[in-house]
Amino acid sequence: MKVIVCGGAGLIGHRLSSFLLESGYEVIVLDRNRSRIESPKLHSFPVNLLRTEDFDRSWFEGVSAVVNLSGKDVLKLWTEEYKKAIWESRVTVNERLVDFMSTLDSKPTVFVSASAVGYYGDTGDREIDENTPAGEGFLADVCVAWERAARRAETLGMRSVQVRTAPVLSSEGGFLQKLTQSMKFGLTVRFGEGSNWFPWIHMQDLVQIYELTLRETRLSGPVNACAPGFVRFRELLDLVRRYRKAVVLPLPVALFRMVSKELAEELTHSQKIFPAKLRDVGFRFRYGALAKALEDVFGRMGTGVS
Repeated sequence: MKVIVCGGAGLIGHRLSSFLLESGYEVIVLDRNRSRIESPKLHSFPVNLLRTEDFDRSWFEGVSAVVNLSGKDVLKLWTEEYKKAIWESRVTVNERLVDFMSTLDSKPTVFVSASAVGYYGDTGDREIDENTPAGEGFLADVCVAWERAARRAETLGMRSVQVRTAPVLSSEGGFLQKLTQSMKFGLTVRFGEGSNWFPWIHMQDLVQIYELTLRETRLSGPVNACAPGFVRFRELLDLVRRYRKAVVLPLPVALFRMVSKELAEELTHSQKIFPAKLRDVGFRFRYGALAKALEDVFGRMGTGVS
């Protein structure tokens, strides 16, 4: 199977492309940056995903699936300009990709788009799954529009999947790297009591979920990509501190909101999310327990293995 991975040179895209190659796929990477992977089965084309007018139609010949992982990092200060970039890198890119695919004589059979658990907003202690309606806030609004744009592919006769991704545990970057950076000085911050439920996913499980969406026709619409074990944020911090010693400083949520406003709201949400659709198709998590996932990630950090 030939697969296009948009955003394939990023953190998740790089790992997904590698996994797909190992699994026998042919991969085409479309990204601002050229892929670091060297393989006769991978072709990389530097391109701005917002400028689909620059696409070469030959890239899509014989392609069975398109995966879009495009999206600006949300863990940065949300100026109005940056919020616009977050929206365009997700919603607008999806809109233009679907518009472009609508012009192809032979269309891919499936379009898989990244989404995020930010879709649900703050849900407190209530257990939620893919049937839970959208929450409130900027990220929820982005996710709703992001997914709506992706589902337009269904009007072209394509199966459409939106992978609602939890914060990813990886040795190479992402949420965990930002958390451990603060621990280099022996300190870290916990917002309030840290009693909020915190969804997460190990990188290896995430790329296997993406690969599953390419071939499992029972998967369509939103799919929660998060580990099945429920964890509170303070539990996560306690487990991380086994590997990075640090004193935890409680930071009043109200003070954090004064500094970071909307971003503070998002980072203190409580989300007790269950991956119901993955359970229904029999997906087996390799890292379903947080302790095992962190042991693997920190072990890779120590050896330099990605």
